[in-house]
Amino acid sequence: MPTTPPDDGQIQEAARIARAISHPVRLQILNELRGEGAYVMHLTTVLGRPQANISQHLMVLRRAGLVMAIRDGMTVLYQVSDPQVLVIVDELLDLARKRIVSRELASGEAETGKGRGGRRRHRGKCRCPRCSQEGNRGRQGRG
Repeated sequence: MPTTPPDDGQIQEAARIARAISHPVRLQILNELRGEGAYVMHLTTVLGRPQANISQHLMVLRRAGLVMAIRDGMTVLYQVSDPQVLVIVDELLDLARKRIVSRELASGEAETGKGRGGRRRHRGKCRCPRCSQEGNRGRQGRG
């Protein structure tokens, strides 16, 4: 915790970051960028959204300095620019889980064992460079 009160510049920057991550799709994107990052085509497959929509959300995250783009030939790999971004996302998701459970308990609707742990599974076959390489390695190992 900070020992001195934040100045106006810190407050403004914190608000800018909060605005950038305030959309559910952007939180999903940041969650998918854990580890080595992800290609746009991977994000469209996993999140089940059009490429243009994913690109718009990535642009908001880039402008806020939360993600960076690394050109890889004809494709672009997106990565989180600072690991602390994911700490913030994790804290938000933890807070959300606690609030949901609290509401469910208060209304008598608590469900055990439900929820999405970890990353989403592909909604279709992803053809991004990383998934293509993983698929080729799996096929080579079977032969």
